[in-house]
Amino acid sequence: MERLIVIGGVAAGLSAASAAKKLKKDSMDVTVFEKTGYVSYGACSEPYYISGIVPNPDDLIEVTPEDLEKKRKMHVFRRHEVVKVEYDKGMLDVLDIDRGVVSTHPFDYLVITTGAIAKRLGVKGEGMNGICTLRTVEDATKIKASASSAEQVAICGGGYIGLEMAEAFRHMGKEVTVLKKTAQMLMNFDPKMSSIVEEEVRSKGVKIITGVDILSFEGDNRVQQVITSEGAIPAQTVLISKGAVPNTSLALSFGVKTGKTGAIEVDLHQKTNLDRVYAAGDCAEAHHLILDGPAYIPLGTTANKTGRVAGENIGGLDTGFWGIVGTGVSKIFDLEVARTGLSLDEAQKNGLDAYATTITHGSRSGHYPGGSPLYVHLVTQSGTRKLLGAQIVGREGAALRINTLAAALHAGMSVDDLYHLDMGYAPPFAPVWDAVLIAANKARKG
Repeated sequence: MERLIVIGGVAAGLSAASAAKKLKKDSMDVTVFEKTGYVSYGACSEPYYISGIVPNPDDLIEVTPEDLEKKRKMHVFRRHEVVKVEYDKGMLDVLDIDRGVVSTHPFDYLVITTGAIAKRLGVKGEGMNGICTLRTVEDATKIKASASSAEQVAICGGGYIGLEMAEAFRHMGKEVTVLKKTAQMLMNFDPKMSSIVEEEVRSKGVKIITGVDILSFEGDNRVQQVITSEGAIPAQTVLISKGAVPNTSLALSFGVKTGKTGAIEVDLHQKTNLDRVYAAGDCAEAHHLILDGPAYIPLGTTANKTGRVAGENIGGLDTGFWGIVGTGVSKIFDLEVARTGLSLDEAQKNGLDAYATTITHGSRSGHYPGGSPLYVHLVTQSGTRKLLGAQIVGREGAALRINTLAAALHAGMSVDDLYHLDMGYAPPFAPVWDAVLIAANKARKG
């Protein structure tokens, strides 16, 4: 009986474990160790649990531990942390967090899905009560409890999670201030597109302060104010939302190599540099199809796919993960916010000669009620007119339209190819000339 141990029990880890066990039902023993108290949960839905739209933390669970044990025939241990791996011996040590006991387990295959760690600010007072980051279900529960007894909330950071959480806190009836060091909120968007989102957030009663440094936090048993370069901001709950870094310390400790992004380097099959050791999800790099090189863009979609690829290869298949184009969507108050590929800034920083075009067009036919403006932004390579990236913001139709543009990037289309796509039309859904086609037409003219 072969033994597979998976370190981490969320999207990538359980995708790997499930795929391997399905292929080797009777010949592989699969064990999953998860440091937190939850496995198989939808982390992207945590803001909706905090706001109250999702009533209970258990509602975030996709597959229960009981079903993983009984139906998928794998061993799942929560609140168990792998603290040491002796690769040459095929052994690892696991700490039972609740009992304080360390046990040793043999393995033939290992999958590292240790995820990512929230960035911190590194300023005075950051460890006091009421100051939170959001990664795990326990984090979400802590934030919800803290914000419930707060009148004022501050968010340090203005990316997807920061702005989604601004909506969650407003849904709870809190006064919300977003603090951002740069002059722009969504840094992976064109400034004009980000400004549309920022205007929406402000219109919902959120105070946004840009170009500000966080100097320290002050309070007694609990944070009471954020000290910034622009003065003190009152807050009894603070969310630090500065992004995440790959959690690679365990992997590095036994010889797994990381790449230039700082995440674990993997090949097409999710293999690391060590035989029979795989990595997937937010701790690993992914191949960026536009840049033709490694990238670190931690997303749940990539985690699920790369985990499955790792598991299928361990299970005996020859499966490859071809890569990503960085597609992401978010609901920020009443806006759908979507992007794929490169921004103009990213393209130029990577040495590509590119230009950007932006159009505004209706989401439905003009004579059909209920439509709203769609803002479509395309990034195009000069000369070849190859599509390099796209962004769409609007009150309807942005999130799903971005998938057309992601498919175009995967196919290596030019904006000329995009313009000639046979896209669907009906007045309730789109004008006869869809916003994507209008944008492509403008882009092909330069």
